[in-house]
Amino acid sequence: MSTVTSQDGTTISYDRYGDGPAVVFVAGATQFRALDPTTAQTARTLAGEGFTTVDYDRRGRGGSGDTAPWSLDREVEDVAALIDTVGGFATLYTSSSGAAVGLAAAAAGVGVRALALYEPPFFQGTDQGDHIATLRKLLAEGRAEDALRYNMTSVIGVPPEVVDGMAQQPSWPLMVSVAPTIVYDLTSVAAINDDPDWRARWANVTVPTVVLSGDQTFPGMPEAADAVASALPAAARRVLPGQGHGPTTEAIVPALLDFLRP
Repeated sequence: MSTVTSQDGTTISYDRYGDGPAVVFVAGATQFRALDPTTAQTARTLAGEGFTTVDYDRRGRGGSGDTAPWSLDREVEDVAALIDTVGGFATLYTSSSGAAVGLAAAAAGVGVRALALYEPPFFQGTDQGDHIATLRKLLAEGRAEDALRYNMTSVIGVPPEVVDGMAQQPSWPLMVSVAPTIVYDLTSVAAINDDPDWRARWANVTVPTVVLSGDQTFPGMPEAADAVASALPAAARRVLPGQGHGPTTEAIVPALLDFLRP
């Protein structure tokens, strides 16, 4: 485990594997290394194919700090600091709402060589203001577990009985520990959903991009991926058979190799 200091002084913790062209993995909401062995496995497997891979905890999660106030610009600075540690250029592989960070980093010109976006959860015109307000209220009252449950049931749409089952798992306290960062992800997603012109928003994101989704995922996710791909200047679209919102290592590594080794 290594650390790098972001521009605002926040410590960002990461694992680095392999040697070669760099790929930085940008997690989605609530994902971080202690909860997400699949991403670590994917990063190690890709490293074995001749790449340098970086699996990091986004700010406010796991081993990384969380300097207030949060903004998407600070998350871009975190990515820039990580890219600097691997030579100044990297492909970003993003999961779900991590796409907001990846796209902002590419637009900011911080050394992003290419983008692989897995199921960006963007739905143009969707108003999430009430959800954000509710989450902020719950967190301000110290009700982190209730905020996590609200996000899963009311924002994502997971059935309450499924969430009850998740709450019995040993990993549940780790998920609760990062509940405050849910607002970060939802805020960055809401800014994209509120924007009526994605083509203009991402006009300078001209790096090679692939937008991926699974064919066994949540309703609406493939259509969201279609919309993002069509709005980006240099994006291809790919569907992975048998995959849900979180792809297996066995499914995503070949897809990434196809993209990274054209």
